Amino acid sequence: MLNFRFCVFFIFVLMLAACSSQQKQTAQPEISPQEEHILVKVERLLIEQQYLDAQDTLNSIDIFSLSELEQTNFYWLKAQLSVYLGRGDDAITAMNAVPPGAFGQLGHVDPNAPGFLRATALHLQGQFIASARERMFLSGVLADALYEQNHQAIWNSLLQADESGVEELASKTTTRLFKGWLDLALIIKRNQIDIDKQLSKLRTWQVMYEEHPAAKELPGELGQLEEYVETKAKYVAVMLPLSGKLASTGTALRDGIMAAYYQAKKAGASVPEIRIYDTSKTKNFWSLYKQAILDGNELVIGPLAKQSVTRLQQESRLPVPTLALNYGKRDASENPEQLFQFGLAVEDEAELAALYARQQGYHNAIALVPKGPWGERVFKRFSETWQSEGGRLIEAQFFNGKGDYNKVISKLFAIDDSERRARNLKKQLGARIEFQARRRDDIDFIFVAALPQQARQIKPTLAFNFAKDIPMIATSQIYSGKPSRIKDRDLNSVVFCDIPWMLENSKLKRQIHKLWPKSKGGLDRLYALGIDAYQLYPRLGQIKVLKNSSIRGQTGQLAMDRHGQIVRSLPFAIFEKGLAKKTQGYVAHAESQQGTREGF
Repeated sequence: MLNFRFCVFFIFVLMLAACSSQQKQTAQPEISPQEEHILVKVERLLIEQQYLDAQDTLNSIDIFSLSELEQTNFYWLKAQLSVYLGRGDDAITAMNAVPPGAFGQLGHVDPNAPGFLRATALHLQGQFIASARERMFLSGVLADALYEQNHQAIWNSLLQADESGVEELASKTTTRLFKGWLDLALIIKRNQIDIDKQLSKLRTWQVMYEEHPAAKELPGELGQLEEYVETKAKYVAVMLPLSGKLASTGTALRDGIMAAYYQAKKAGASVPEIRIYDTSKTKNFWSLYKQAILDGNELVIGPLAKQSVTRLQQESRLPVPTLALNYGKRDASENPEQLFQFGLAVEDEAELAALYARQQGYHNAIALVPKGPWGERVFKRFSETWQSEGGRLIEAQFFNGKGDYNKVISKLFAIDDSERRARNLKKQLGARIEFQARRRDDIDFIFVAALPQQARQIKPTLAFNFAKDIPMIATSQIYSGKPSRIKDRDLNSVVFCDIPWMLENSKLKRQIHKLWPKSKGGLDRLYALGIDAYQLYPRLGQIKVLKNSSIRGQTGQLAMDRHGQIVRSLPFAIFEKGLAKKTQGYVAHAESQQGTREGF
């Protein structure tokens, strides 16, 4: 299943291809034979999708030895490569390195191509509104399939933009085309848990903006919205454990679902009848599941227990759509047609951390994760993804969580080897020598999976071991969700991925926190998962059938893979002065990135 990021990349490549085909044949810039060879080599490597080789080749070029025209070509290639690698910041930097309009001096570059490149780079940076606006300016030069693809890309960017930013611009802009797009985006954002209201507001918008391009051709899934309203389930079973060892998790998920339900009902939405089934009261989940179907339920949300999801995977077909709130066997080649799996697996975050690090251009990694099954799963996914992306794993250490991190970190950076060599040298020389321990210098970053209280000790210990300047990338477990300049000041410069619910202060979040104070506790991510489960249930058919379809949820940008598993693209954040601050747009999972490369 491909997601927004693939769509954006693929559209960018199609735009460049179209621009190239429309451009008249003109003479290539005159470049000396030696430099022509190396720049042409970079172009060939880009065509062959050998992006890391292209990067090494570009890095080997002495920019100061190039003429002005050659430098322009160099930066054009660098900007393209940065987009292919998902590095929006680098692409914008490369484009800004030349004067405005300079790329037009390159005979092989269509005048419109830099605009599409910039739009894609802005999207990668997380500047979604700016990306959409850039594409609006360019839409007039397109026709047929390319126009339609750009049309969808505008919508994809606006859906990922923060609601507050869209609201602010919508209230200020006087451009009817732009305001129409922004108003349409707000209809969807303000009514995420009420598709009936979305449909009603959409019809009103179509009347107000009948000449708007989006009214003539509804983008994304909006054309199917009426079908979803008519076919959504009227009786929904929620099957979760409400007692026993999983009670707190199950209760938080139930409360998240019901919070979204009551919010929708309060807004006047047509809501289903929800029936709660406590799965902890039976040892035979399958029997309880069948009973829920016999009770007339048309859709099931749950179960939570992994073994129960695995039991559902054994069936060839389920009688009703079932949205499990966990994953069974992730590598199962076949799943029942109506089984959908959705959860907050930390392994997926480890994968995104590896992909993010690769986007930053890092080559050599070390990892620090906790001992036990949880840490092993996280490390396995990080290691597999990192190395499959061409990264090199230098070393890994597992800590026991008891607070003595100096020993494992010393091993991680080979500080103890440095000290051992010094002791051996003293023994051989039989004399005192001046010595200062050194860490190894072949490390680009450290991947860490740890809880907040652990990370607050790990980061200072890294500094103690001469690794203060080593970038640290972590999973969401590092962030408590409670802003605290004092407690998190030692985490400054640490980068991590997390769900939008934790990083954004949306209107829905404020409403739910006010009405359900417990949602602000340590289980807030589970509340967000429950809210998204309620938002997803009427749209499961949509994201399964429609190519490139995804939903902006509280737990990430939600899409579906070929096995019916919901996959999440997440934003990244960085600690600055003890507070978490979003850094860029969403990072996609590995399957989408593979699809992206195949699309080139």
